[in-house]
Amino acid sequence: MRTTFIGFFFTYLLFVSEPGSPSYCDDVSEAQRAYQAGMQARSSAEAFAEFQRAIALEPSSAAAHYQLGLLYGQQSQWSPAVQAFQTAIQFDADFADAHCRLGEAYLIGLAQAKAAIPPLKRALQVQPDLERARRLLGTAYLRQNRIDDAIQHLKQASDTEARYLLGLAYFQKGAFAQAIPHFEAVIQREKRHAKGHFNLGNCYLRTGEVTKGRNALRTFEKLTQEEEQLASLRRAILDSPQRLDFRYQLAELLIKREAWDAAIVELKACVAIAPRDEKGYERLGYIYLQTETYAEAREVYGHLVETRPDSAVYRNSLGVVYMMLEKPRQAVVQFETAARLAQNNPQVYRNLANAYRHIGEQEKAAQAYQRYRAAVSRSRNETHREQK
Repeated sequence: MRTTFIGFFFTYLLFVSEPGSPSYCDDVSEAQRAYQAGMQARSSAEAFAEFQRAIALEPSSAAAHYQLGLLYGQQSQWSPAVQAFQTAIQFDADFADAHCRLGEAYLIGLAQAKAAIPPLKRALQVQPDLERARRLLGTAYLRQNRIDDAIQHLKQASDTEARYLLGLAYFQKGAFAQAIPHFEAVIQREKRHAKGHFNLGNCYLRTGEVTKGRNALRTFEKLTQEEEQLASLRRAILDSPQRLDFRYQLAELLIKREAWDAAIVELKACVAIAPRDEKGYERLGYIYLQTETYAEAREVYGHLVETRPDSAVYRNSLGVVYMMLEKPRQAVVQFETAARLAQNNPQVYRNLANAYRHIGEQEKAAQAYQRYRAAVSRSRNETHREQK
């Protein structure tokens, strides 16, 4: 929860315009200029200075106090964050987000669930559809063991964390059968939600579904081992940042978990360390295809084809990218070359036939498809002979 809170702070800083924000006019005041400079700052230190200057010039600026609170929260300075949000509320009693952030600072930063409840309730009075406040209030009630109150509020929030907490509330109540569908929903959204598997497994065991329970707990154990491996690899990379083997292992794990952005960061680091190593480019290309980021995929596979023009695999992949970019003529060039380089590869001929159809070359498409079927037949015969 702490990481999510801090990350949200900085994002919110960039995009939110709250009640009480200074507005542009023909004669913009110095305080307003300072506030806008803080909103546009490229570093937290610069933003701090500008918001503090805005407050010095206009002490009643609820928006500036609020943004200052966000920055304090980003740096885990919870007491100053609380004070900043309280000040914002003093100047704008209906500032829903400030009430919400105050409650969040109490709950997450200072672990004071009781103190978090009043500002979160006030946030919902001002803005009943503020889902984040709804989830946080449910969390606060859950920490105080006010289970029914927690369930009431968590039912009204729809994000994954709220659904998990709702399952946890039913679990703590002893309503294991009622908890199961919520944990199942969490896992459906996030397959690697370790705590979801753990609690689901225990619910199954408590309701007599032993096989399902054991399977869920085994999954939890595997995910926990993965997390430990991830942490170990990250520590190893910090100690030896130039070690490619550590970075590749981490990237493979991240790909397995479909943590695409994090995997891309590692693979780009690999490419920077060893620009002639094809392995990093290959995995980057795979990720870009999986995430349908075709412009980047074209750049990667284009580089690989330039480096290894005799590789049928790279040619075929580049052809696939061109097809996804709706450039079948460029795709044909790559597939034709791949077919010459790998005459027994069925998939290349199938791709080539598809590309020919897209450019209206029906006769060539039929010929390519025949070669595809012949290659498939040869492959099956060879497999059959090997099995004998």
